[in-house]
Amino acid sequence: MPNEALVTSPFGVGAVITTLIAVSFWLDRRYRWFSFLGTAILVITGGAVLVNLGVIPPSIGQASEKLNPIYVFSNDYGIPIAIVLLLLTADLGSLRRLGRPALFAFLLGAGGTLIGSVAALWVTAEGIGSEAWKIAGQFAASYIGGGVNYAAVGEALGTSGTMFATGAAADNIMTNLWMVMTAVLPVLLIRWYPSIRNRDGSGGGTRGVGPRVIKDITVYDLAALAAVTFTVVGVSNFVIPYIDRVVGFAIPPVLGYTTLALLLALFTPVNRLRGGEELGNFILHFFFATMGAGTVLSTLVDKGPVVFLFLAILVFVHALVIFGFGRLFRIEIEMLAVASQACVGGPSTALALASSKGWASLVPAAVLLGVLGYAVGNYAGVAMGQGFRWLLTTG
Repeated sequence: MPNEALVTSPFGVGAVITTLIAVSFWLDRRYRWFSFLGTAILVITGGAVLVNLGVIPPSIGQASEKLNPIYVFSNDYGIPIAIVLLLLTADLGSLRRLGRPALFAFLLGAGGTLIGSVAALWVTAEGIGSEAWKIAGQFAASYIGGGVNYAAVGEALGTSGTMFATGAAADNIMTNLWMVMTAVLPVLLIRWYPSIRNRDGSGGGTRGVGPRVIKDITVYDLAALAAVTFTVVGVSNFVIPYIDRVVGFAIPPVLGYTTLALLLALFTPVNRLRGGEELGNFILHFFFATMGAGTVLSTLVDKGPVVFLFLAILVFVHALVIFGFGRLFRIEIEMLAVASQACVGGPSTALALASSKGWASLVPAAVLLGVLGYAVGNYAGVAMGQGFRWLLTTG
């Protein structure tokens, strides 16, 4: 990990990241090959290159108060704001049409993760050592519901700090790589799968965010969207702790503001406001840059390579199951990619994928599948961890 980056001030890092975002959008609009990749991949890859060259500081490995404020904004504020903005203007009518295929795609992804974790543990248990069953349980949870589950199951299973940090570093790199793959695979595999491009002959909202024709957006639209968005997140953050006390367990904050945003989009005219999709997409690209800046190859030390091998096997099996059976059951390739990302990265990366690729009809499903992963991932991870422990001690 770079000890001292070339650019460290908040405005300096902000200048580098916004320049990277602007160049990525320009490349997406100017060159057809880059438009196939999409701006998300360009920004993630650019962030990874810049951090490993020592141009900008890493977005991992430090306490939150020591992180660059640009990264803090992206993780703590940008993601909630972007999710709410995109849900307020989303096509919620698509949920009725996507319900069963989306849920089935998610179940395929979760099943692939569980099978993959068994296969990965069988190959790497000796190399990882005595805590193999713990890290396997954590990854089973994380690759059903995202990184929040990794932390929760690690605490439940008593993973040591060293192994926890090693797994987190490998997980961060693999999550970023899989974000790129779920953006590329639909382009490579589309000829063999149904596609939202063919849905009702409408194209299903498959166009990227770059060459979009922007509607007339007024200052009133932006001010009203900002007011609604901050109110939704603020009310959610205020109410959730009280609900936690009543139910007896912690509810992920994303569940609160997602629910409020969906209710407003369904029962109020807030979705008539213009600019939410464009503004939400732009903010998401700060998150992409932060993801890229967390891909620090030097963090894979000690047991890092064998832990990364564990994840490579897990994700390979996960992909075989979700895309293999998805083709057999004729599920749209874009839906499979979003469901896979909901499992691996959670609601924020699933929404980021759908939004950055222009799959507008999949935005609500992306968030809801990610929230479902949050809900079931911890149970699956703890159960799998205890099962792995039994297998390793009796075998």
